[in-house]
Amino acid sequence: MTRAPHSLKAGVFTKELIVDKLIYGTFMGILCLASYVIVAFGVGNGDLGYDCNESYNSSCDLPYRARGTAYSVLTVLLSVMAWEAKHLTLGLFNMDNSNSFIKNLMRNRFLFYSVCIGLLTPIPIIYIPVVNEQVFRHTALTWEWGLVYGSVVLFVSLVESWKAIKRRRGYGKEKRNEKYIERSDDSSVLTAV
Repeated sequence: MTRAPHSLKAGVFTKELIVDKLIYGTFMGILCLASYVIVAFGVGNGDLGYDCNESYNSSCDLPYRARGTAYSVLTVLLSVMAWEAKHLTLGLFNMDNSNSFIKNLMRNRFLFYSVCIGLLTPIPIIYIPVVNEQVFRHTALTWEWGLVYGSVVLFVSLVESWKAIKRRRGYGKEKRNEKYIERSDDSSVLTAV
């Protein structure tokens, strides 16, 4: 709502949006696979168990923990991506210079609470006994939560770096011919700059 609408001829999925989602998806995919590999082959011995897709047995602890870690990383990163996607070029920490970071996140309360619920979703799925082992084929995580939190920090850093590159190089602005809109003191009045 802070810029004029783009031409309808461009469509909803602009080239910039498609490239952004491809890059963000690549970041997410690499982090998910890396977390799985670290748990299964880095710390674990690489033994992926016997008949683990059918039922849980004692040999399935390692692959179930690796699956649970990858699932948690993906779910949390998708939730954080909702905040990162609020603007194509401005970073999460500087979307609005007049407000603090928390006030910026709280501006859209529905989005804020939706992301918070998304961040909490892996916990019951990983720890409820019947749901984790029989439905999702996961088991409880311990130190693996460190990989989840580390992945979030790394993902936000990568996305913020990509947005900084876009701002520095001016990607997307020359074709859109952006005209930003300023808010007056009365929040219902918008004036074009």
